[in-house]
Amino acid sequence: MTILIEDVIKGKLKGDAQGNALDFIAHLRGAEGFSFSKDENDDGRWWIKCKDTLVCEMQIGAASDDSPEGWDVWVYGDCIGRHDSPVDESTKEIAWANITHCKNCGADCAPGRRKTVFGKEFDNVCQSTLAFSNPETDRLNCLKEIACKL
Repeated sequence: MTILIEDVIKGKLKGDAQGNALDFIAHLRGAEGFSFSKDENDDGRWWIKCKDTLVCEMQIGAASDDSPEGWDVWVYGDCIGRHDSPVDESTKEIAWANITHCKNCGADCAPGRRKTVFGKEFDNVCQSTLAFSNPETDRLNCLKEIACKL
């Protein structure tokens, strides 16, 4: 039996968190080339790829202290902001405010990397360049735009 990410969202989230997470997934499903795979060891963790390239990781019923009953998305890739598609200043500022700094969690990025995101350089950045906890409105729109441009 195939488990759909939408069913997990409906089972674990409520209210605005559920609606926003479903909106994010619907947006990605409407774009070309996205696929979703559940982590074998965590029923709330999903890997989201576009054309076989990891774009982001989504935790539903998140483990984050920022959203213990919500959802988190970590955006991967060194290519954020290196695409030819124009991005408005508001999107850039939201992305910059959501940079993930290394916390020495044991991943292969420790002690963090220097990355350029939309023309601005950051030090000590995690392999998951951006993190969004329970994104709403502007942050959700930013996340959707960035995910589709990686």
